[in-house]
Amino acid sequence: MSKFTVYFVRHGLTTSNEKGLLCGSTDALVSEQGRRELHELKRLYPYPEVDHLYASPAIRCRETAAILYPGMEPELVENFWEYRFGELENRPASEIMEGTAGQKWLEQAPDLGFPGGETLMETQLRALAGMTHVVAEVRRNGYKKVAVVAHGEVFSLLFQAALVSDQPVEAFLLCPNGMGVAAEVDCERWFQERRMDFLEFFPSGAPRLKPEDSPYFQPNMK
Repeated sequence: MSKFTVYFVRHGLTTSNEKGLLCGSTDALVSEQGRRELHELKRLYPYPEVDHLYASPAIRCRETAAILYPGMEPELVENFWEYRFGELENRPASEIMEGTAGQKWLEQAPDLGFPGGETLMETQLRALAGMTHVVAEVRRNGYKKVAVVAHGEVFSLLFQAALVSDQPVEAFLLCPNGMGVAAEVDCERWFQERRMDFLEFFPSGAPRLKPEDSPYFQPNMK
């Protein structure tokens, strides 16, 4: 059976993240602080070498890939674009908590969506399709280690659907900027079951932001 390791890396801090704005389809840049943090993370902690690099087409993901994996040109995977917030794009994250949407967001309800955007289930299916593309390429090319640089909500939904782990669900709600999750994928098992196994959080030893410390998962934020 062909197995490989995949490293899922969330993009660096953006100007929208700093302001607590909802940023899905908006093509936000990594901020100056975000760039400094990425360089510092890479200086202090080991990031695994990989055979191939994949990324969301968003510029924040391409910028992050260039810092963490210099000299490697990522293959862009359209299905790894972030969740589309529709009319809530670029609005304060607190607005997602208004009315019944707030509890649905905390529960990551599959049918949650906003006008002009998409549901969480649609994003999850996109993420699974993107990962299936990666697995097919890995099996065809014989890669042993690959990285995917993409978005927090995309990863959260992908992990909910496919990641086998004894870690609490909350640990995967929001990957910290510039950090990630390593998983082992058996290609045949993926095509049969859409399952992969959690290995570790990385970079090892780096302090990780908890979801409740983020404006995107604070039900009482005003």
